[in-house]
Amino acid sequence: MKMWSCNFDDPRITEMDPVHKMWMYENWVADQVDKAELAKNHAYLLASFSNPEAVQKILGEGNVHESTEEELNETSKMIRDINLKTLSKDKKNRRKRKHILKNE
Repeated sequence: MKMWSCNFDDPRITEMDPVHKMWMYENWVADQVDKAELAKNHAYLLASFSNPEAVQKILGEGNVHESTEEELNETSKMIRDINLKTLSKDKKNRRKRKHILKNE
């Protein structure tokens, strides 16, 4: 179930059954934990290309993970998408400058 984009005082939220609210919250928290774990694993993957010894030290001796080209491409795509979203937000926030043309 996708959470609605509404204010906390919206009737859809205030009139909701407390058990349903708690269930939605628990699912939201689980999604956030999954996203954080995925981001952490992608960071380890990217770091393993430049300094595999440091990543192995962080993960411990028994947790060696070898990645495939597909995983690297997926990670690169995820980072590229995040960067593009950030850039597009930055461009929207910039003020547009008006250029004045001088008549010669």
